[in-house]
Amino acid sequence: MKRLNRIASVLAFALLASAAPAPALLGDGLRAAGHARQGGGAFALHSLHRCAALLDLNSDQKAAVDGIFAAVRPSLQADREALKAARRKVEADVGGGADKTVLGEDVLARHAAAQKLHTDIAAVQDQVTAKLTPDQQSRLQGCLSSARSRVRS
Repeated sequence: MKRLNRIASVLAFALLASAAPAPALLGDGLRAAGHARQGGGAFALHSLHRCAALLDLNSDQKAAVDGIFAAVRPSLQADREALKAARRKVEADVGGGADKTVLGEDVLARHAAAQKLHTDIAAVQDQVTAKLTPDQQSRLQGCLSSARSRVRS
């Protein structure tokens, strides 16, 4: 009975830890909770790209922003793949009845992969924001905040 309770508690911990919302992402922009469910950051990047496209950028800004997105796409794709692999490992080990130490390591690895993705997306937002005027920066934050509101509802 004790073993069953221990296994159930480890399973519950692993499932909660893999679904728990991470800290804020993109500053005052989107929150990580929506990203985990939306493809590991793909939603955040899509929202950033969509919001940047609404800012009436001049040709130099548009070229710079497009260059930023093109340059980071392979890196972010690798981050997403690492996160997916870490999630699959947690699920496989939970399903296989792995020891709680192994499960704990899996959850920590998944968290680290998610954190790297979120940090990289935040860096993209910083790069994009640096190319904008103060008015455009304010409008970008407003757009991202409204996207965050839509995710939560």
